Amino acid sequence: MTGYERFQAAGFNNVVNIEGGTLACVEAGLSVVRGKKSISLERQVRIAAGLLVLSGAVLGWLVHPAFIGLSAFVGAGLVFAGVTDTCGMGLMLARMPWNRVKETEGSCCATKEV
Repeated sequence: MTGYERFQAAGFNNVVNIEGGTLACVEAGLSVVRGKKSISLERQVRIAAGLLVLSGAVLGWLVHPAFIGLSAFVGAGLVFAGVTDTCGMGLMLARMPWNRVKETEGSCCATKEV
């Protein structure tokens, strides 16, 4: 069963299968609406975790040793995420406004006579 047939079997009748994909549309001169480029969620988690660990270490060194607990907390969270395959920071970052997908009318299909 092809992907097209699977969509139809699932009840989606307005399905267009473009042979060659998006690149074929571009080569044919059709307008293609692309989403904005963003940093992947996994990279965002690594950036946030790294900044928190670095901040905890620097604050623990310069301000008060208790700030090292911040680094320990993030380290424990990373271990928990690795063992359980559940990342609390990833779940929180996914809800941030810059990670929300805005639906635009007509963004899935473009029609033009060739």
